[in-house]
Amino acid sequence: MKNYSLKWRLVLGIVGTFIVVWAVAFAWLYNNLENKMSETLDERLSASAHMVARLLNQIPSNELLESARPIVNETDQQNLIACEVSFFSADISLEKQIVARTRGAPNELSDRPIGFSTWTDHNQNVWRSYVLKKQHLRVVSAEKVEVREKLLVEILQSVLYPLILTLIICILLILWVIRVEFKPVDDMTKALIIYKNKHDKELEYLTHRSLKSMPKEIQPFIENILQLVERLQLSLENEKNFSAYAAHELRSPLTAIKTNVQLSKMLAEQNVNHQNLVECLNDAEINISRYQNLLEQLLVLSQTEHQKDKKIGKIDLNFELNQVIDQLKLIYADIENRVVVDWESLGSVMIADDAIQIILRNIIENALKHAETSQVKIYQKNHKLYVQDFGKGMSKDDLKNAGQRFWRKSSQGQGYGLGLALCKVLMQQNNYQMLLESGLGQGLTVILDFNPVNA
Repeated sequence: MKNYSLKWRLVLGIVGTFIVVWAVAFAWLYNNLENKMSETLDERLSASAHMVARLLNQIPSNELLESARPIVNETDQQNLIACEVSFFSADISLEKQIVARTRGAPNELSDRPIGFSTWTDHNQNVWRSYVLKKQHLRVVSAEKVEVREKLLVEILQSVLYPLILTLIICILLILWVIRVEFKPVDDMTKALIIYKNKHDKELEYLTHRSLKSMPKEIQPFIENILQLVERLQLSLENEKNFSAYAAHELRSPLTAIKTNVQLSKMLAEQNVNHQNLVECLNDAEINISRYQNLLEQLLVLSQTEHQKDKKIGKIDLNFELNQVIDQLKLIYADIENRVVVDWESLGSVMIADDAIQIILRNIIENALKHAETSQVKIYQKNHKLYVQDFGKGMSKDDLKNAGQRFWRKSSQGQGYGLGLALCKVLMQQNNYQMLLESGLGQGLTVILDFNPVNA
């Protein structure tokens, strides 16, 4: 679904509603005005004909020819109404006689039926006429429809121009009001776009943002978001500080302890009577190494989560896996017998070199330590690397928790629950994902999916 601007959708909705309502109002006004004007002008034609007939009826028949012309011309002082007066003699053998006609009146006036009619003359001019027959007189009054149309257009223009001007002013006011009301939201949006991918600045901007300028309707939403952001920022800072401080503060004393233990071991080995001392020192060295590995993992986890620039390149899994196995030989002397690798299936992937070594080391070591199995199988298929053991496996609930920090299946097991968590973070930072598949009695399979997530 495409994104849309709430502001512009609101503007278009209001403006569209205004235009539709005003268009309907104008159409209604036009229709009503046209009908009313036609009725009024028809009444004027009728009134003109009756006035002429009333005046001429008062004149004797022998004086009608001289007196009719000025009366007829009186009806068309502004050349708007054409008029014609005909006289019917008592002698039926005689045709009607036109006693007066206004200048420019069409000859077709004589042929109009009684009452109102609309017709076209020989010059293709459309006329509206009214014929009145009263006693021996026949009076015709007419006007051009073109004159009526011009009058209607002038009236509509006098109404339409202010209407359009008012509509434009209303649209501008709507745009201005919406722009002012949306300004706080627009400012926040612009700031977040500027700070995009700069999470520290985003959090700082949001936490210091004042809610006084925000619309009342969205203040609760913004408040909850800001509270969530503040808690998230505090949690991230605490976690970052804990991981970094714990690693740095404890690394130095542990290094010194380890050095002293190794020195004591060398001295004790020179005396065959101190074999028990040598064994104790061996155990101490192993425990110190475990704690040192824990701190190293904490430090790597802290650095990985806050690392912005990663050098990604094409990595040969065959070469990297060989290096990791050689490193683990110092701890697991029989690793070559326990780890079965399908070397021919291995290819190359795009990832940071230090990241892939940490991932492979942790996953293989996790399988050797915690899977309670004598064999680990490694192969690649469809750009996915599979590390499969044949131990007791995990339940569905355990699979949900696996990969979380400091989670261990058993409190008596080795390790500290950071290996898989570190691998998961590293895969996500390289736009990949780590999957776990298991079932009770079926072993655990770690799948490193090197197909980009957002491809």
